[in-house]
Amino acid sequence: MNGLIKLNLFLIANNSMCNTFISGATGKVGRILVEKVLEDSDLILSGGSASKDSKNIGKDLGDLVGKPNINIKIVDDISNQQDIDLIIDFSRPENSIKVLRFANKEKIPMVLGTTGFSDTELKEISEISKEIPLLIAPNTSMGVAILKKLLSQSKDILKLASSIEIHEKHHEEKIDSPSGTAINLKVQLEEISSKENIKIFSVREGHSAGEHTIKLYFNDEVLEISHKALDRSIFAKGAIIAGKWLKDKKPGSYTMQDIYPS
Repeated sequence: MNGLIKLNLFLIANNSMCNTFISGATGKVGRILVEKVLEDSDLILSGGSASKDSKNIGKDLGDLVGKPNINIKIVDDISNQQDIDLIIDFSRPENSIKVLRFANKEKIPMVLGTTGFSDTELKEISEISKEIPLLIAPNTSMGVAILKKLLSQSKDILKLASSIEIHEKHHEEKIDSPSGTAINLKVQLEEISSKENIKIFSVREGHSAGEHTIKLYFNDEVLEISHKALDRSIFAKGAIIAGKWLKDKKPGSYTMQDIYPS
C-alpha cells in the first residue's frame, strides 16, 4: 500500500473531534487555516487570536473568511480561552512565545509554524518541548518535508559537492530574511555534508508563496533541487495534517519529517 495512503488511513483511524485554536488567525496562512478547520469534519474551531493592534479583534471568525457567523470572536489573548485540544500557531515570535507558555501551562499539543525566533526564544521553545507535544515546523508543506528526507539520505552525495548554496524567494511583505525554511535547510545541510560555508541568498519581491532551491556545485556542473509553493494553502493543509498526527503524541519535539513515511 502506498505510504501516503497508509498515513491518511492512520490519521482517520486515530482521529476524534478536536477543539482547535488558531493563533495568528488573521494572517495569510491563518485565514486559510480558519477556513480549512471549519470545513474539516474531524475538527472543531474553538477560537482564534490576532495581535492587539489588529482591526479584526472582536470580529466573528466565520465572517473573517466570508462564511456565516459561528459566534466565536477573534481575541488578542489566548489565556482566557478554554476547551482547547490543539493549538496551531502562525503568528509572530513574541506572540508565539506567549501562546507556547499557555500551551505548556495547560498541557496542550501545539504546531509551531512561526519563524524568526531569537536564540533566547529558541532555547525556551526547546525547554517547553520537553513538557508538551510540540511540532516545530518552519515549513509545513509535504514537499519540503520530503525534500528534507531525501537530503538526510544523501550524505555521501552531498559530501562530493565542492560547495552548496541555498536560494530562496518570498513575497515582499515577508518580514524575516532569510526564511526559517532556508535557515533550517542550512543547518541540516551543514550537519550532513560537514561544510561550514553554505550561503543563503534571499529575494523579497512580488507575491511568491515560497521558493527554495539548493544548488550543489561539482566542478563544471551544477545540480539544483527545488521546491516551489504554488499556493499558500499547502501550509494550512500541512499544519492540519501535523495537528491531527500530533495531538495524541507524548511530550517531545517533533518535525514534519516525522509524519511522512521514508
